[in-house]
Amino acid sequence: MALSDFLSKVDKVIKRDDIRGVYGETIDAEFACNLGMALAETFLECTAVEPVNVVIGHDMRLSGAELAQGLCTGLEDGGCRAIMLGRAGTELVGFLPAKYSDVIDGGVIITASHNPKDYNGFKFYGRGGMPLPLAMKMEPPLPEDPLQRLALGIKKRSIPTQLRWEDFAPDFVLTAIEKAGVDLQKASAGASEPLRIAVEAGNGMGGPICHEVAKIASHFEWTFSNDVPDGNFPVVIPNPLQADYQQMVSDLVLRTSSHVGVCFDGDADRIALADEKGQMVSPPLLTSLVGQRLRQKLGSDVKIAFNLASSWIVPDTFGDRHNVLGDARALMTPVGYSKIKPIMHADPEIAFGAEHSAHYMFREFWGTDSGMMAGLLVLELVAELHAQGKTLSSVLEASRSRYCESGEINFQLPPQRPGDEVIAEATRKFADEIRRIYVVVEDRCRLVDSYPPQGLELSVSDVRAECEDWWFCMRKSGTEARAGDLLRLFVEADGDRPLMERKRDALIELAGPQFRI
Repeated sequence: MALSDFLSKVDKVIKRDDIRGVYGETIDAEFACNLGMALAETFLECTAVEPVNVVIGHDMRLSGAELAQGLCTGLEDGGCRAIMLGRAGTELVGFLPAKYSDVIDGGVIITASHNPKDYNGFKFYGRGGMPLPLAMKMEPPLPEDPLQRLALGIKKRSIPTQLRWEDFAPDFVLTAIEKAGVDLQKASAGASEPLRIAVEAGNGMGGPICHEVAKIASHFEWTFSNDVPDGNFPVVIPNPLQADYQQMVSDLVLRTSSHVGVCFDGDADRIALADEKGQMVSPPLLTSLVGQRLRQKLGSDVKIAFNLASSWIVPDTFGDRHNVLGDARALMTPVGYSKIKPIMHADPEIAFGAEHSAHYMFREFWGTDSGMMAGLLVLELVAELHAQGKTLSSVLEASRSRYCESGEINFQLPPQRPGDEVIAEATRKFADEIRRIYVVVEDRCRLVDSYPPQGLELSVSDVRAECEDWWFCMRKSGTEARAGDLLRLFVEADGDRPLMERKRDALIELAGPQFRI
């Protein structure tokens, strides 16, 4: 194999937010070991008091344990101290260096989220649960007093190199409840019957984590389905945005007469909910619910961040759809949690950051993403509604009828049809209707007059084009693609579903219906 082939294999797995590839082809134990040695250099640079403690977890994927061992070897060869967690969800790995930032210097979760079962990958956390680039800019803790430095070193060495589920999972759930400020017992007061919750875990990591919540909220009635983690994914690939998985949640809710349904992706950092009728709550609707709960708890002036593929319901609820940049109370950001987190760290007024893909980030949770915290806030709301004799669907009815969304539509384009060209074609096609065009420059959203904008270097090709009463977003996936670009399309109309459907169909025709997946 030529040297260029070895190097291209690495390039193929480096994505926008993480590392992801096919086990046995682009990722294996040797890759994990090399990654560990490279990561060790970074962690050593950001740590003042040794040893350098790095927690390593893996989800239920069959290759997880082997990759974790390879990564552990590389980290230790590079001078770090690896702390093995075994099976864990992504949030649990990020939680440990966030809450225990004085003694845990970083974390790595081995997962490929919702990708097919032959995939795997790596997500990284620096101290404080921050993305590594941010963590590297922060001064590591260094006590001035020599005895305090000595004590810190002893504390760091006292952490076992292998932690059990019970050593960190209950702590995570209790901390999420505390940081969310929810009181599930109080919210249920006065209910004529227990709240019924249906959990469709899809054989991912959401099952064990939700069982920890059920232990605390035992006054609710819980039904679990496919709650045993299984990397063979015998029933479904757990992706909260996919129709087949959503149907499983809906069916479980209706079959058990539950008041709310819950599902997660494979590594349990993304959450989706269904109301008592089995109808899914879209991520923008969930953002609206969570943001309103946070404003009740933290104050009406807190800022909300949302990405450029999100519904108008977010700026309409928390600010002004025509004013979403600068100091706006509802701030538009680029797509990708790795892009939102630095913006949130730079602006402490932002209490909540939301992705259309169901990633939710909280200032009160060290700025890290937590589908669990979002779910707890909505469960508290549903419990209150239930105690009042109301339903979740009744709260969502007006918004659902107004904001007519297409959902995410994907196209696997061939190499000879670049995504950039399709995006440019789309903006030209509707140029007479477009009133505002948002693009991403220097990892911030910016308003421009045309696409592609003259004299500006785009960070990514993403565009959001807003017309008077509808808008569309086209963007290339930053985490998935084959030989050609994977193009994602979103369309929404304000109060006019036939309008949304006409524009959606026109854009599908433009992109190429034969490429739709």
